[in-house]
Amino acid sequence: MIRSVIAMNEIARRLYDAIQARQLSYGELSRLTGIPKSAIQRYATGTTEKIPLDRLNALAAALGLPSGALTGWSDAPDTAADEPLPEEIHMIARAGRKMSPERRADMLTMLKIAFPEEFRDDDGA
Repeated sequence: MIRSVIAMNEIARRLYDAIQARQLSYGELSRLTGIPKSAIQRYATGTTEKIPLDRLNALAAALGLPSGALTGWSDAPDTAADEPLPEEIHMIARAGRKMSPERRADMLTMLKIAFPEEFRDDDGA
C-alpha cells in the first residue's frame, strides 16, 4: 500500500508539473480530454488513489507527452524543465477546437506547406 501511495504521489506531481509547464487550466485540459475538470484536479493534487490508464493516456496525449511519461514508464524528460508553450500556440489550439475535423485537417495541411522544415520529423521524413 505504501508503494502505491508513493507511485500515485509521483504521478500526481508529474501531471501537475506538466499542466503548469504548459500553462493550461484544468478546464482547458478537461475540454481537450473529455475528463471532468474535478477529476483532473483530484488527479493533479493527489487526492485520489486510482487513475484509470485510459485517462492517463488521454492526459499525456493532451499534454504532448509520451503515454508513459506520467507513470514514469518512459524516458521522457522531466516536464518541469520543459518550456511553456507560447500564447500563440494556445491561440491556434483554441481556434482548432472550434473547427470541424475537416477544417482542422486543412489548417494542418496549410501549416505543413508554409513551414515544411518544422514538420519534417512528424511526417517520418
